[in-house]
Amino acid sequence: STAIMADAVHDLGDSLSIGLAWGLNKLSKKSHDKMFSYGYHRFSLLGALINGVVLIAGSIWVLTISFPRLLSPEMPDAQGMLWLAILGVTVNGYAAFKLSDGKTLNERVLNWHLLEDVLGWVAVLIVAIVLIVSIVLMFIELPILDPILSIGFTLFILFNVLKNLHTAIRLFLQATPEQAIQEKIKIELSSLKYIEDIHHFHLWSLDGERHVLTAHLVVNHYFDQQEYMAI
Repeated sequence: STAIMADAVHDLGDSLSIGLAWGLNKLSKKSHDKMFSYGYHRFSLLGALINGVVLIAGSIWVLTISFPRLLSPEMPDAQGMLWLAILGVTVNGYAAFKLSDGKTLNERVLNWHLLEDVLGWVAVLIVAIVLIVSIVLMFIELPILDPILSIGFTLFILFNVLKNLHTAIRLFLQATPEQAIQEKIKIELSSLKYIEDIHHFHLWSLDGERHVLTAHLVVNHYFDQQEYMAI
């Protein structure tokens, strides 16, 4: 079964990348020090990048195995597929549910790893049921369903992972997290009394959650030091 082979490789890759991401996420909670004055939050972003690359590589491998099977499909062991699929859906489904409330980009990418596995095992389950029913009731074999479903769920996950990876790369290159946030901050700063101009305005994100802002504010009045600090 190409779907089972695909999930076996993805589960192996996920185990390695999730372990790495867990370690980097734990490291990201360390407080700032002399080496990392902003703290370790960007290590979580690094985990998201690594996981995205691993997931893309695994998906490409699945596609290289599945497409040739469309031309020469092989009949898998449907009953074995059924029991493995039930186990796979249960274990990966529970893990995905536990991680579904994650807020960091790293946690969202990890959740896609697990959802990918759930969808993979659901594909295996569907194929197994259809194959068993077709053999028992209609006395025909439909082995081509195995690579078709395997390709389908892999392309779906690949699309979503590429979107998350694009976001992670933008944040890693210190792009503005959201244009709307930038405009809102500028408007609020401009509305302050005595603020005449804003320049050298820079906004970037540490990990998709925690943002950093620096700006020069020009005032149109003379103040003492305490009043400047209050503004």
